[in-house]
Amino acid sequence: MKTVVLTGVKLFAICAVAAVTLGGINAITEPVIIQRKIMELQQALNELTPDAEAGEAVTILENPVVLTRYPVTKGGDTVGMLLEMEGSGYSGEMKILARFDLSGSIAAVKLMDNTETPGLGKKAENPAYMEKFLGSGSSENPVPVRKDMLKPGDADAITGATITFLGISKALADGAAYARSAREGE
Repeated sequence: MKTVVLTGVKLFAICAVAAVTLGGINAITEPVIIQRKIMELQQALNELTPDAEAGEAVTILENPVVLTRYPVTKGGDTVGMLLEMEGSGYSGEMKILARFDLSGSIAAVKLMDNTETPGLGKKAENPAYMEKFLGSGSSENPVPVRKDMLKPGDADAITGATITFLGISKALADGAAYARSAREGE
């Protein structure tokens, strides 16, 4: 009985030291991680608007996919919007940042935070992967949300990462619909 209690006390002490250590490391690294995410977002906003300027962020509460909207202006005129969206991928939620023109067409898109499978779903981080979505999103040219809506070469490129493709494409389709309706509501 004495050895069981002694073993329990030792395990408790080990767990307590580990918990305090992890808490301390988290307290040190959390502000650095937050600052890094802010810098990555600003860099992505600049990347997606090289010829224009992104305005102040507006939080969107009534849409489950669109989280934030940034107006895009050029020479004082509104030329579109940047939307921060959340899609559902194979390994969890994915943050997607996309620029839409006034008709809802996708002008640029970037996959941000994600935990997709390396070598498969992570291919979506490559700018070339997102090219299949550019120009789509208007009423006349919908966002491809199925493999059969893609060109044969593009359809082959998503093999093995279909869930990632579906998560991105559905988020972009919702974003395009939001951009069209937001423009119509102005």
